[in-house]
Amino acid sequence: MPSRRLLFFILPPSSFILHPYSMIPLRTDSRLRATPWMNWTIIAANVAAFVVQSALGLTEKLALNSSDPSVLHFFTYSLLHADVLHLASNMLFLYIFGNNVNDKMGHVGYLAFYLAGGIFSGVAYVLTSGGFVIGASGAVYAVTGAYMILFPRAHVTMLYFWFYVGVIEIPSAWFIGFFFAKDLFMNFSHDGGNVAHAAHWAGAAFGCAVTSGLLAVNLLPRDHFDVVALFKQWNRRRQFRDLTASGYDPFAYTGPRAAVENRLPAPAHPMQDRIHELRGQISDAIDKDDFPKAADLYIQLRKIDPEQVLARQAQLDVAAQLASQQLYPAAAEAYELFLRHYKNFEQIEQVELMLGLIYARYLERYDRAKEYLIRAMARLHGERELALARGELKRIEPLAGTGTAPA
Repeated sequence: MPSRRLLFFILPPSSFILHPYSMIPLRTDSRLRATPWMNWTIIAANVAAFVVQSALGLTEKLALNSSDPSVLHFFTYSLLHADVLHLASNMLFLYIFGNNVNDKMGHVGYLAFYLAGGIFSGVAYVLTSGGFVIGASGAVYAVTGAYMILFPRAHVTMLYFWFYVGVIEIPSAWFIGFFFAKDLFMNFSHDGGNVAHAAHWAGAAFGCAVTSGLLAVNLLPRDHFDVVALFKQWNRRRQFRDLTASGYDPFAYTGPRAAVENRLPAPAHPMQDRIHELRGQISDAIDKDDFPKAADLYIQLRKIDPEQVLARQAQLDVAAQLASQQLYPAAAEAYELFLRHYKNFEQIEQVELMLGLIYARYLERYDRAKEYLIRAMARLHGERELALARGELKRIEPLAGTGTAPA
């Protein structure tokens, strides 16, 4: 999606500073699947704690002192804030990035993650810095680190105060990464100011590391666009490029030697050169994240040879793109080909669930939908996915046997 900027007015060059409030996030393009009640509760708790703190003067009693830390203060320090601006900036970041993380982790898991991020940040501050520290920044940085791992391809719309004041949309990884890099630099500079930069980068490191680990062991709902999936996709493409560079021809495979010796070679497809060309163009389009173009080329490829199937991740990417473009018959065929050729895919139940939903909601092939939903439910472990499959199966149960018959 192209960046958009609305110019408001010009500021003097002295306003171009690396200050947290020179870039203010307004929203992201990540969609929510459920209401993030826990994140909203945490925001409300921080606001309430600030009111109580201001009224009763509890800052010194509940702040974390690196010279004399207590277990209680590792929890309470993150509920305190220096002023309204400190509170507002932390809660804004938590609202913008925490809603989607809450959606992915669930309410209990998100609360545990948030508290652990605050504690880890506090420990890092105690070990590396001196004096008192207050604020939810460490926990908020842990949440933003988790967001960057879970939604690396998302975009954030921000209000900026540099030479100009305006609104721009950039990749969220750039936005979050800027703040991480700034805090890491300021932590080791001699001009860190009255800011606990150690707690910030420690929270960010905690969020990135823990979320990556949870994804790697499948304790968080997976999709094709989180960091772990993108890394695996990049590694498969690297291995494929290395193989082809060494002389391997992926289109020249003819089966086991014994089978080749006992039969005549199959005749080449009359449009083999065009097939190779289209496959190469699809691969290039996916490498450039141009999924609409890849989907269009895939449709052309299928018109030439309906049995053509792409590499595993490429087939998934194209199928997902076709579904997002509401080309549901083509998407269903792409997913069907995937299941036929990649039976050992580690998250095959997610593909079966997607096929079941497409057949049930858009193609009215209820018997086929029922088959895939039942198969998916046998292996799904996420509560949301299971509830989705059960609900859809219950809805179409009376319709089974009345849908469109397969051609």
